[in-house]
Amino acid sequence: PRTRFAPVKTTNDMLALMSDAYEVTADFRMVLKAERSGVPPNIKLDGAYKFVDALQTLVPAGCAPSLIGCTKLTIEGKMTFEKGVTIKGDVKLVNKGEASATVKAGEYADTTVDLTAA
Repeated sequence: PRTRFAPVKTTNDMLALMSDAYEVTADFRMVLKAERSGVPPNIKLDGAYKFVDALQTLVPAGCAPSLIGCTKLTIEGKMTFEKGVTIKGDVKLVNKGEASATVKAGEYADTTVDLTAA
């Protein structure tokens, strides 16, 4: 069960693990925080982030967004998170442009945000 360990099979799982939705226990296990009630955030990353090196461009310097209150996060297109991004509820971030967009620090709750440059 997930109480024993936190499986990481995809970069979706890795982003969740990098966030504040998980914590390290005294015996060095990665477990979901109690506030998550045993349910990890549902994360769907764009195919551009299939590999770890690409995921690192999404969260430079390990600045993963806060996902403690996230139900579902969908990312479509190239982007980078600034430090201080909080995701709550069901959020979809979209960038249809070729250039990478920046997800600015702040709270995003139950919304779809189009980051495509005008």
